[in-house]
Amino acid sequence: MSGNHLTDEDIQQYVLNKADCKTDVVTHIHDCEYCKTKAETYKLLFSEIKQQPKAAFDFDLSELVMKQLPQVRPGFSLNSLPGYFIIFSILAAIGIPYYLFKAKIIYFFKTYILGITSGISSIVVFLVVITFLIFLIFQCVEMYGKYRQKNNALNFY
Repeated sequence: MSGNHLTDEDIQQYVLNKADCKTDVVTHIHDCEYCKTKAETYKLLFSEIKQQPKAAFDFDLSELVMKQLPQVRPGFSLNSLPGYFIIFSILAAIGIPYYLFKAKIIYFFKTYILGITSGISSIVVFLVVITFLIFLIFQCVEMYGKYRQKNNALNFY
């Protein structure tokens, strides 16, 4: 209450939902002529607002927004170059041995290829695998950081 009368919020709460009001607010409105008049004014105002027709656009809003968005041109980007390199490397790693096996070239060098792998100690293999896993973890952390940064930039708008 402000002074001797209720606040506008209390009166609006009374008008909109009498059941949730405090008992002292209800008794004050029944006893005070000024607050009762204000409550009647709010009732009339709210009933007139409910009778107003819903606002509707006479144009297609989605079409206007889509016209203002920048158009993306498909094309080559230097940002996708590492991706192309990885795809090419995977295809080469699979395709070249398959071609050599089909051409029976590997058959002639079978003893040399087996000899190359037998000279590698297990500690070297372990170090290569550990290095690869550490590199992979750092790449994942960096990618997640960029994702969070871009996501935060989107949430800003």
